[in-house]
Amino acid sequence: MNIVEMRRQRAEAAEKMKTCAAAIAAAEAAKEPDADAIKAAVASFETAKADFDKLNVDVGRAEVVESALAAAAVPVDQNNPIVVVARQASPVAKNPDNKGVGAGLFMGALAATGGNVEAAAAYAQDNGFGVISAALSGATSAAGGVTIPQELSSELIEMLRPRVAVRAAGARVVDMPAGNLRNARQATGATATYQGENDTITPSEPTFDSVDKSFKKLTSLVKISNTLLRQSSTAMGQFVRDDMLSSMSLREDLAFIRGDGSGDTPTGLLSYCPGANVITAADGAYANVDIYLRLAESKIIDANVQMVKPAWIMRGSVKAFLAGLKDANGNLAYPSIDAKNTLRGYPIFTTSQIPNNLGGGTNESEIYLADFDQMVIGDSMKIILAMSTEAGTAFADDQTWMRAISEHDFAPRHDEAIARIQTLGWG
Repeated sequence: MNIVEMRRQRAEAAEKMKTCAAAIAAAEAAKEPDADAIKAAVASFETAKADFDKLNVDVGRAEVVESALAAAAVPVDQNNPIVVVARQASPVAKNPDNKGVGAGLFMGALAATGGNVEAAAAYAQDNGFGVISAALSGATSAAGGVTIPQELSSELIEMLRPRVAVRAAGARVVDMPAGNLRNARQATGATATYQGENDTITPSEPTFDSVDKSFKKLTSLVKISNTLLRQSSTAMGQFVRDDMLSSMSLREDLAFIRGDGSGDTPTGLLSYCPGANVITAADGAYANVDIYLRLAESKIIDANVQMVKPAWIMRGSVKAFLAGLKDANGNLAYPSIDAKNTLRGYPIFTTSQIPNNLGGGTNESEIYLADFDQMVIGDSMKIILAMSTEAGTAFADDQTWMRAISEHDFAPRHDEAIARIQTLGWG
């Protein structure tokens, strides 16, 4: 039995253990527990556990042998230094440029084998990607597609951070494995008062409301050339990874910044920003621009927000406008933009997902200032894949189309931690 088959059988044994454990729990929770049924369920669980333990040992032994063969490879001819090297379990692990490429190789193996998980595992193993083969052997599949194991998908999601302005600015990312998260936030604080020596202390209690988040489904479509798929290589994995990251990051930026919550999409900074924290600019003159920037900052600080991770988010052209803006003496008003990528001491993050053609004159844009320590992204930390060679023009174009689904939501712990400037003629 080869290592791929052993891994598949181990995954089946683990799934059987899960089913038996659920059966035991259900039998024990019955109003009138059936001792025979409980005994039978426990016996089935023990059998599945014994199978799993044995297979786990077998897989571990096979992996040790595989690693040893790779480490012990020697030249076949000492006079001809052509080295015969065994296939390595993870040929991409040590190169930082290959971070997240495992998810791309996972997708590529599935696409190359028509979505057949077992065939994909064998395909990855045959092409020297033992770690990817192991991930495929343990992957779960359902009608909606195949779930990329968390160790691969979490690395990919981590790579979204520098590409998504809200993530890069420091928003908290929390795991939402059950599909929803209720997060308590303080609505009113406790109070303190001065008292006379013998006066009774006036009691006070903070009050709380909740921030409820539930998964919103983000789908991205990756079109892969079948010619590329026939080359099972790290380069192929990088291509698939980068294409998926690009499509996911752009849509996340749009949702987390300007989403209105309609059509099962997240609600973003634009909608959460309180009306009192919206500043409408009349022009782009330096004296007024400086007032608008200071006002945005004061709106947040005056709401007792601590500004733990403050940051600006704006369009690149608006940043360029501010970087070139000069004061009354002809000096650059904000030299820190070019020198340190900061404005009034806070870092700047840019995205093309903020329009620059808003307003009646189509010359308005938006700047957001927020304490991103107060912003929360709830993330399932998993990606579900499905594929087709016939959807749309895939067949005619000799392509395989991969659909990737990620699930997340966004909400601030306190809306007052957000301010927005509606700019006019600022690039």
